[in-house]
Amino acid sequence: MKKTFIKSAAIALALSAFSLTHAQAEHFHLIKKGDTLWSLSQKYGMTVKQLRESNDLTSNIIYAGEQLQIQKIIKVKKGDTLWSIAKKHGTTVHQLKYVNGLKSDTIFSGQKLKIPNFVIIRSGDTLWSISQEYGISIDELKRNNGLKNNLIFAGQVLKVSQMHTMPAGYDAEKIRLHVPLNSGYTFTSEEPRTYILQSKTKENYFARVEVLDSQTDIKNVRMNAGEQLAALGSVTELRTQNPLPFYEKAHFFLSAQNTKVQTAIGVKSVDGKILKFTIHYPNEEESEAVYPAMLKILQEITIN
Repeated sequence: MKKTFIKSAAIALALSAFSLTHAQAEHFHLIKKGDTLWSLSQKYGMTVKQLRESNDLTSNIIYAGEQLQIQKIIKVKKGDTLWSIAKKHGTTVHQLKYVNGLKSDTIFSGQKLKIPNFVIIRSGDTLWSISQEYGISIDELKRNNGLKNNLIFAGQVLKVSQMHTMPAGYDAEKIRLHVPLNSGYTFTSEEPRTYILQSKTKENYFARVEVLDSQTDIKNVRMNAGEQLAALGSVTELRTQNPLPFYEKAHFFLSAQNTKVQTAIGVKSVDGKILKFTIHYPNEEESEAVYPAMLKILQEITIN
Protein backbone atom coordinates (compact mmCIF):
# COMPACT_ATOMS: atom_id res chain seq x y z
CA MET A 1 0.00 0.00 0.00
CA LYS A 2 2.86 2.38 0.86
CA LYS A 3 4.56 1.75 -2.49
CA THR A 4 1.27 2.44 -4.28
CA PHE A 5 0.94 5.76 -2.45
CA ILE A 6 4.49 6.81 -3.34
CA LYS A 7 3.93 5.83 -6.96
CA SER A 8 0.65 7.79 -7.11
CA ALA A 9 2.31 10.82 -5.54
CA ALA A 10 5.13 10.65 -8.09
CA ILE A 11 2.63 10.48 -10.94
CA ALA A 12 0.69 13.43 -9.52
CA LEU A 13 3.91 15.43 -9.17
CA ALA A 14 4.88 14.65 -12.75
CA LEU A 15 1.44 15.67 -14.00
CA SER A 16 1.64 18.92 -12.01
CA ALA A 17 5.04 19.69 -13.50
CA PHE A 18 3.70 19.01 -17.00
CA SER A 19 0.65 21.25 -16.39
CA LEU A 20 2.84 24.10 -15.15
CA THR A 21 5.13 23.92 -18.18
CA HIS A 22 2.13 23.66 -20.47
CA ALA A 23 0.42 26.68 -18.90
CA GLN A 24 3.55 28.82 -19.14
CA ALA A 25 4.19 28.02 -22.79
CA GLU A 26 1.97 30.77 -24.16
CA HIS A 27 4.20 33.58 -22.87
CA PHE A 28 7.63 31.96 -23.05
CA HIS A 29 9.91 31.53 -26.05
CA LEU A 30 12.43 28.69 -26.06
CA ILE A 31 15.61 30.32 -27.30
CA LYS A 32 17.12 28.63 -30.35
CA LYS A 33 20.58 28.90 -31.86
CA GLY A 34 20.77 32.11 -33.86
CA ASP A 35 18.10 33.95 -31.86
CA THR A 36 18.97 37.46 -30.70
CA LEU A 37 17.03 39.93 -28.57
CA TRP A 38 16.66 42.08 -31.69
CA SER A 39 15.20 39.28 -33.83
CA LEU A 40 12.84 38.23 -31.03
CA SER A 41 11.76 41.82 -30.37
CA GLN A 42 10.71 42.07 -34.01
CA LYS A 43 8.90 38.73 -33.86
CA TYR A 44 6.93 39.51 -30.71
CA GLY A 45 6.26 43.22 -31.11
CA MET A 46 8.45 44.30 -28.19
CA THR A 47 11.53 46.45 -27.85
CA VAL A 48 14.89 45.01 -26.84
CA LYS A 49 14.64 47.09 -23.65
CA GLN A 50 11.25 45.55 -22.81
CA LEU A 51 12.60 42.03 -23.33
CA ARG A 52 15.54 42.79 -21.07
CA GLU A 53 13.36 44.31 -18.36
CA SER A 54 10.82 41.47 -18.50
CA ASN A 55 13.60 38.91 -18.08
CA ASP A 56 15.93 40.82 -15.70
CA LEU A 57 18.73 40.73 -18.25
CA THR A 58 21.78 42.95 -17.70
CA SER A 59 23.02 42.55 -21.29
CA ASN A 60 21.80 41.51 -24.72
CA ILE A 61 23.39 38.07 -24.44
CA ILE A 62 20.98 35.12 -24.50
CA TYR A 63 21.63 31.37 -24.68
CA ALA A 64 20.01 28.58 -26.68
CA GLY A 65 17.86 26.30 -24.53
CA GLU A 66 16.78 28.99 -22.09
CA GLN A 67 13.27 30.46 -21.92
CA LEU A 68 12.47 34.09 -22.56
CA GLN A 69 9.38 35.85 -21.17
CA ILE A 70 7.51 37.49 -24.05
CA GLN A 71 4.58 38.97 -22.11
CA LYS A 72 4.63 42.72 -22.66
CA ILE A 73 4.12 44.51 -19.34
CA ILE A 74 4.38 48.28 -18.98
CA LYS A 75 4.46 50.54 -15.95
CA VAL A 76 1.99 53.42 -16.01
CA LYS A 77 3.65 56.85 -15.96
CA LYS A 78 2.22 60.12 -14.68
CA GLY A 79 -0.12 61.54 -17.31
CA ASP A 80 -0.81 58.18 -18.97
CA THR A 81 -4.41 57.25 -19.77
CA LEU A 82 -5.83 54.01 -21.10
CA TRP A 83 -6.51 55.86 -24.36
CA SER A 84 -2.91 57.06 -24.73
CA ILE A 85 -1.51 53.62 -23.81
CA ALA A 86 -3.84 51.86 -26.24
CA LYS A 87 -2.87 54.25 -29.02
CA LYS A 88 0.86 53.80 -28.31
CA HIS A 89 0.74 50.01 -28.21
CA GLY A 90 -1.71 49.35 -31.04
CA THR A 91 -4.62 48.02 -29.02
CA THR A 92 -7.90 49.40 -27.62
CA VAL A 93 -9.12 50.69 -24.27
CA HIS A 94 -11.70 47.90 -24.19
CA GLN A 95 -9.06 45.19 -24.61
CA LEU A 96 -6.67 46.76 -22.07
CA LYS A 97 -9.48 46.74 -19.50
CA TYR A 98 -10.47 43.17 -20.46
CA VAL A 99 -7.01 41.56 -20.12
CA ASN A 100 -6.19 43.49 -16.94
CA GLY A 101 -9.57 42.99 -15.26
CA LEU A 102 -10.19 46.73 -14.92
CA LYS A 103 -13.70 47.86 -14.00
CA SER A 104 -13.17 51.52 -14.90
CA ASP A 105 -10.86 53.74 -16.98
CA THR A 106 -8.96 54.87 -13.88
CA ILE A 107 -5.26 53.96 -13.70
CA PHE A 108 -2.47 55.28 -11.49
CA SER A 109 1.24 56.02 -11.78
CA GLY A 110 3.40 52.96 -11.08
CA GLN A 111 0.62 50.49 -11.91
CA LYS A 112 1.65 47.58 -14.13
CA LEU A 113 -0.49 46.67 -17.13
CA LYS A 114 -0.36 43.65 -19.41
CA ILE A 115 -0.32 44.66 -23.06
CA PRO A 116 -1.86 42.08 -25.42
CA ASN A 117 0.61 41.46 -28.23
CA PHE A 118 1.60 37.92 -29.30
CA VAL A 119 1.11 34.45 -27.84
CA ILE A 120 2.54 31.04 -28.65
CA ILE A 121 -0.23 28.52 -29.26
CA ARG A 122 -0.36 25.56 -26.87
CA SER A 123 -1.66 22.07 -27.55
CA GLY A 124 -5.43 22.18 -27.11
CA ASP A 125 -5.80 25.91 -27.82
CA THR A 126 -8.50 27.00 -30.27
CA LEU A 127 -9.33 30.36 -31.81
CA TRP A 128 -12.37 30.37 -29.55
CA SER A 129 -10.35 29.90 -26.35
CA ILE A 130 -7.83 32.54 -27.46
CA SER A 131 -10.63 34.98 -28.30
CA GLN A 132 -12.17 34.50 -24.85
CA GLU A 133 -8.86 34.98 -23.06
CA TYR A 134 -7.89 38.17 -24.88
CA GLY A 135 -11.25 39.78 -25.59
CA ILE A 136 -10.89 39.70 -29.36
CA SER A 137 -13.26 38.20 -31.90
CA ILE A 138 -12.41 35.09 -33.92
CA ASP A 139 -12.89 37.05 -37.15
CA GLU A 140 -10.40 39.67 -35.99
CA LEU A 141 -7.89 37.00 -34.94
CA LYS A 142 -8.13 35.46 -38.39
CA ARG A 143 -7.88 38.81 -40.15
CA ASN A 144 -4.89 40.03 -38.10
CA ASN A 145 -3.00 36.77 -38.65
CA GLY A 146 -3.91 36.11 -42.28
CA LEU A 147 -5.77 32.89 -41.42
CA LYS A 148 -8.07 31.40 -44.05
CA ASN A 149 -9.77 28.98 -41.63
CA ASN A 150 -9.97 28.18 -37.90
CA LEU A 151 -7.06 25.74 -37.85
CA ILE A 152 -4.13 26.60 -35.58
CA PHE A 153 -1.30 24.43 -34.27
CA ALA A 154 0.96 24.20 -31.22
CA GLY A 155 3.99 26.45 -31.51
CA GLN A 156 2.31 28.88 -33.89
CA VAL A 157 2.64 32.57 -32.99
CA LEU A 158 -0.58 34.63 -33.07
CA LYS A 159 -1.07 38.37 -32.80
CA VAL A 160 -3.79 38.92 -30.18
CA SER A 161 -4.04 42.72 -29.98
CA GLN A 162 -7.16 44.39 -31.32
CA MET A 163 -5.96 46.31 -34.34
CA HIS A 164 -8.87 48.71 -34.71
CA THR A 165 -7.72 52.00 -36.12
CA MET A 166 -8.15 54.66 -33.49
CA PRO A 167 -11.00 56.88 -34.61
CA ALA A 168 -10.03 60.36 -35.64
CA GLY A 169 -13.08 61.50 -33.64
CA TYR A 170 -11.58 63.21 -30.59
CA ASP A 171 -9.13 63.01 -27.72
CA ALA A 172 -11.17 62.79 -24.49
CA GLU A 173 -8.31 64.43 -22.57
CA LYS A 174 -8.76 67.67 -24.52
CA ILE A 175 -12.54 67.96 -24.21
CA ARG A 176 -13.83 70.72 -21.91
CA LEU A 177 -17.41 70.82 -20.59
CA HIS A 178 -19.44 73.85 -19.58
CA VAL A 179 -22.96 74.36 -18.18
CA PRO A 180 -25.04 77.48 -17.46
CA LEU A 181 -25.34 77.57 -13.67
CA ASN A 182 -27.74 79.22 -11.29
CA SER A 183 -26.65 80.26 -7.82
CA GLY A 184 -27.59 76.94 -6.26
CA TYR A 185 -25.01 74.68 -7.94
CA THR A 186 -21.32 74.36 -8.77
CA PHE A 187 -19.79 72.62 -11.78
CA THR A 188 -16.10 71.85 -11.36
CA SER A 189 -13.41 69.71 -12.95
CA GLU A 190 -12.68 66.82 -10.59
CA GLU A 191 -9.82 65.42 -12.69
CA PRO A 192 -8.96 65.37 -16.41
CA ARG A 193 -12.16 64.71 -18.41
CA THR A 194 -14.33 64.31 -15.28
CA TYR A 195 -16.68 66.95 -13.85
CA ILE A 196 -18.93 67.25 -10.79
CA LEU A 197 -22.25 69.09 -10.66
CA GLN A 198 -23.19 69.61 -7.01
CA SER A 199 -25.77 71.45 -4.93
CA LYS A 200 -24.20 74.16 -2.78
CA THR A 201 -26.53 73.57 0.13
CA LYS A 202 -27.09 69.80 -0.10
CA GLU A 203 -23.86 67.97 -0.90
CA ASN A 204 -25.63 64.63 -1.25
CA TYR A 205 -27.19 65.90 -4.50
CA PHE A 206 -24.53 65.58 -7.20
CA ALA A 207 -23.81 64.27 -10.67
CA ARG A 208 -20.51 63.03 -12.05
CA VAL A 209 -19.95 63.58 -15.79
CA GLU A 210 -17.13 61.71 -17.54
CA VAL A 211 -15.94 62.21 -21.12
CA LEU A 212 -15.47 58.71 -22.56
CA ASP A 213 -13.09 57.77 -25.35
CA SER A 214 -14.39 57.92 -28.89
CA GLN A 215 -13.89 54.15 -29.28
CA THR A 216 -15.65 53.27 -26.01
CA ASP A 217 -17.54 49.97 -26.02
CA ILE A 218 -20.91 51.22 -24.72
CA LYS A 219 -22.16 47.66 -24.11
CA ASN A 220 -19.23 47.13 -21.76
CA VAL A 221 -19.97 50.42 -19.96
CA ARG A 222 -23.58 49.33 -19.55
CA MET A 223 -22.54 45.96 -18.11
CA ASN A 224 -20.18 47.62 -15.60
CA ALA A 225 -22.89 50.14 -14.65
CA GLY A 226 -25.31 47.31 -13.95
CA GLU A 227 -22.76 45.55 -11.73
CA GLN A 228 -22.07 48.76 -9.84
CA LEU A 229 -25.74 49.54 -9.28
CA ALA A 230 -26.56 45.97 -8.23
CA ALA A 231 -24.62 46.60 -5.01
CA LEU A 232 -27.18 49.30 -4.19
CA GLY A 233 -30.37 47.43 -5.01
CA SER A 234 -32.54 46.06 -7.80
CA VAL A 235 -31.49 47.55 -11.17
CA THR A 236 -34.12 49.01 -13.47
CA GLU A 237 -33.82 50.61 -16.90
CA LEU A 238 -35.15 54.11 -17.41
CA ARG A 239 -36.95 54.64 -20.67
CA THR A 240 -35.20 57.06 -22.98
CA GLN A 241 -38.65 58.02 -24.29
CA ASN A 242 -39.32 60.15 -21.23
CA PRO A 243 -41.09 63.46 -20.48
CA LEU A 244 -37.70 64.79 -19.29
CA PRO A 245 -35.74 65.94 -22.41
CA PHE A 246 -32.42 64.91 -20.83
CA TYR A 247 -33.14 61.23 -21.50
CA GLU A 248 -33.86 61.67 -25.19
CA LYS A 249 -31.52 59.75 -27.50
CA ALA A 250 -29.51 58.36 -24.57
CA HIS A 251 -27.70 55.09 -25.26
CA PHE A 252 -28.99 53.76 -21.93
CA PHE A 253 -29.91 54.78 -18.38
CA LEU A 254 -29.98 52.38 -15.43
CA SER A 255 -31.12 53.10 -11.91
CA ALA A 256 -31.08 51.49 -8.46
CA GLN A 257 -31.96 52.54 -4.93
CA ASN A 258 -32.04 51.51 -1.30
CA THR A 259 -33.87 53.09 1.62
CA LYS A 260 -31.43 56.04 1.74
CA VAL A 261 -30.18 56.91 -1.76
CA GLN A 262 -30.85 56.53 -5.47
CA THR A 263 -28.29 56.43 -8.25
CA ALA A 264 -28.76 56.58 -12.02
CA ILE A 265 -25.99 55.79 -14.52
CA GLY A 266 -26.30 56.44 -18.22
CA VAL A 267 -24.49 57.28 -21.43
CA LYS A 268 -25.51 59.72 -24.13
CA SER A 269 -23.75 61.52 -26.96
CA VAL A 270 -23.48 65.31 -26.87
CA ASP A 271 -22.13 67.12 -29.92
CA GLY A 272 -20.58 63.86 -31.11
CA LYS A 273 -18.81 63.19 -27.79
CA ILE A 274 -19.72 60.24 -25.55
CA LEU A 275 -20.53 61.27 -21.98
CA LYS A 276 -21.22 59.08 -18.98
CA PHE A 277 -23.50 60.44 -16.26
CA THR A 278 -23.65 59.15 -12.68
CA ILE A 279 -26.42 60.98 -10.82
CA HIS A 280 -26.72 60.56 -7.06
CA TYR A 281 -29.47 61.87 -4.81
CA PRO A 282 -31.17 60.97 -1.51
CA ASN A 283 -34.29 58.88 -1.44
CA GLU A 284 -36.51 61.60 -0.03
CA GLU A 285 -39.54 63.61 -1.11
CA GLU A 286 -37.74 66.82 -2.09
CA SER A 287 -35.74 64.84 -4.68
CA GLU A 288 -38.83 64.97 -6.87
CA ALA A 289 -38.04 68.66 -7.48
CA VAL A 290 -34.24 68.73 -7.16
CA TYR A 291 -33.52 65.78 -9.47
CA PRO A 292 -35.32 67.30 -12.51
CA ALA A 293 -33.54 70.61 -11.80
CA MET A 294 -30.16 68.82 -11.99
CA LEU A 295 -31.17 67.12 -15.22
CA LYS A 296 -32.17 70.46 -16.71
CA ILE A 297 -28.68 71.81 -16.01
CA LEU A 298 -27.01 68.69 -17.45
CA GLN A 299 -29.21 68.99 -20.54
CA GLU A 300 -27.51 72.34 -21.29
CA ILE A 301 -23.94 70.99 -21.34
CA THR A 302 -21.80 72.50 -24.09
CA ILE A 303 -18.46 71.22 -25.35
CA ASN A 304 -15.33 72.91 -26.63
